[in-house]
Amino acid sequence: RRPVRLPTAPMAMSVATPTAHAAARHIPVAAARRLAASRSAAVAPLRRALLAPRSSRVQMPARRSNHGIVTAGWNDFTWGSGSIVANEPAAADGGLRSIVLKVDGEMAKGYAKPGQFCQLRANDDGKPAFIAIASPPDADAGTFELLVKRSDGTAGEICDMTAGDVVQMSPPMGPGFDMDKAPADAFPNALLFATGSGISPIRALIQSGVLVGRNVTLYYGTASPTYTAFMDEFKDWEARGVRVRHVQSRVGGPPTYVQDALKEDAENIDGAKTCAVLVGQKEMTTAVIEVLEGVGVAKERCIMNF
Repeated sequence: RRPVRLPTAPMAMSVATPTAHAAARHIPVAAARRLAASRSAAVAPLRRALLAPRSSRVQMPARRSNHGIVTAGWNDFTWGSGSIVANEPAAADGGLRSIVLKVDGEMAKGYAKPGQFCQLRANDDGKPAFIAIASPPDADAGTFELLVKRSDGTAGEICDMTAGDVVQMSPPMGPGFDMDKAPADAFPNALLFATGSGISPIRALIQSGVLVGRNVTLYYGTASPTYTAFMDEFKDWEARGVRVRHVQSRVGGPPTYVQDALKEDAENIDGAKTCAVLVGQKEMTTAVIEVLEGVGVAKERCIMNF
């Protein structure tokens, strides 16, 4: 009889996995040296930084204080100051004030074009108010005249100041009215539009003499004479060749606005030879430009100070 063999458990099998040392034996010597050198180069700066004395470690630059420096969305500037020479009512109701500031020579030189403005505040913590300059550029005068509308906050604080008080202010800012966009020889007719305190930079433009030689009409909108600044100057403006159309929304029949007065004159406007200067609320400027474009005045000849 043949012997019967009993089944036995299968032998365990294992697959040998090369160790790191074993694998290294298969790397060429030159490659191994390059690998070691690259690892050392990467680790060395960190090792030196950790072992270096505290005084020799690289320091991050300290945060600079921005006291006196402001980013206004227009440019960076250092706050200066102006002292109040006069503060008088500019309209019968007293809500508009004519304020004269004495400024230094550098501040005066920075005012180059009618239509520029300054930021003003009563103290370091005050929120700046943007106020257009109402007097024409004059580097030798050493003063700025401002038209300030009384309101809560900074404007109200400035309206309450008296002669000798000091207000913080930025240098003159903004491009002003770029009348080079409409040379007088090609555009001899100029239409000016302002409402309320927006007359301030228009007054500066009229008094600057820039408009001399043009046929000028001013459409000036206010609620009534009580709320109208510079009414006593209308005759002087007309003597300078500016026809004044004072549009009063609360006097007479239904409310009338500058765009309504413009529509009445529209048929007499030669759009190809006319430019416009506008200061006021967006609703007004949008409505006026629409009328002007309708009579042939190109939009690029509608000049603003921002």
